[in-house]
Amino acid sequence: MSRANKTMAAIVAASSAAAAAGPAHPDSLFSQVAERIAMAIISGAVAPGELVPDEASVGDGAPVSRGVHREAIKFLSGKGLIEARPKSGTRAAPAEHWNLLDPDVLRWFLAAGTNETFINNLYELRSFIEPNAARLAAQRRTPAQAQAMRDAIDRMSASAPYSPGNIAADLDFHEILFDSCGNPALTCLKSVVIATMRWALSMQEGKSSFDYASALGDHQRVCEAIAAQDGTRAHAVMTVLVHDALLDTLDIFRRRRTREGYRSAAE
Repeated sequence: MSRANKTMAAIVAASSAAAAAGPAHPDSLFSQVAERIAMAIISGAVAPGELVPDEASVGDGAPVSRGVHREAIKFLSGKGLIEARPKSGTRAAPAEHWNLLDPDVLRWFLAAGTNETFINNLYELRSFIEPNAARLAAQRRTPAQAQAMRDAIDRMSASAPYSPGNIAADLDFHEILFDSCGNPALTCLKSVVIATMRWALSMQEGKSSFDYASALGDHQRVCEAIAAQDGTRAHAVMTVLVHDALLDTLDIFRRRRTREGYRSAAE
């Protein structure tokens, strides 16, 4: 197989992995092209310093227009994945230039193949952000926001563990919590948390209601502390919730890696 064909096959496979990892932008040709190029870079199919795939390589069997390709390149340049070199063309940027706090880049990176070090890094970030967001939410939430969090907990309780409806309710709970903290700068970080959670929750499988009881209980206790405007307790319980989520995520990641021969994008 030629280098071009190998790259195209890798682009298609990587893009499929990204689609399975969570929602992307609206299903437009532009978003498809951007995602295929991004996944080719992040998966290593296009190495740092190599020319990015051209219009003929990313159109799923048919060339895309130069305008769509150009817009995709501009979009990915803003995320640190691509760099233009004078007289050298448009090339894949090294990993240290990638904006991993961008939710798209984070989703693509997780889909392409992450590693335990990066998982620990993400949850370390969560442990800095979420307990403090919970403390602030307890101090500043409105009655309507407290009720919205209770409604999300009720939906989590009423749905099968890690079913689509359950995951949606879980993500809603955390989004409402961030919105309740009354700090726009902190709220801007919720996309990193939500992208991490969506990836981790999508890996869950075969969990019974008994297995799920501890995680659900932690969410309920955070909700109760926020409703009672007890910031200290909300901070403490959220710290436990994030720690337990890390242990659970690492456990299932290791089992999946063993079963599937998982290869990280960093390797």
